[in-house]
Amino acid sequence: MDQGLEPALLQGELKKQDEWAKAIIFDEDLNVITHKNCAATKEELGPYLKAYDVRDNTIGGGFILLGEHYEVHRWHPPLIYGRRGDADVGEGISLARGICKKLNGKKVYLLITYELPIVSARAVPQQINFYNQFIGELEKFDIKQQ
Repeated sequence: MDQGLEPALLQGELKKQDEWAKAIIFDEDLNVITHKNCAATKEELGPYLKAYDVRDNTIGGGFILLGEHYEVHRWHPPLIYGRRGDADVGEGISLARGICKKLNGKKVYLLITYELPIVSARAVPQQINFYNQFIGELEKFDIKQQ
């Protein structure tokens, strides 16, 4: 029986995601499981734990990753995403949260970025598939209670 997530396996799978510029997988205790081009600190990851609490706060404040600010324009738990830049040069960001049975039901986050010409319509389904295949199961949310 598997005991926890395997960082080396996950890192290998992240490297195969050649349309993602950056990616980081971390748990609800801010333990980084692995990353791809994204050595974010616990301090920087902390606000992502609250991203699902209040929609207006998340959209109003946006996301900060590696010192870059991203506008958040979609809040559809378990997915929250947005971008920075303009129509010619930009980078999207997407946060997914789910439950990992291999970590005794802990919440685990997958944060990705993707650069134009890759857009959310392409990257977010890849993120969903990656999460469900390698990490756990995306959470089910009752938006009416948010």
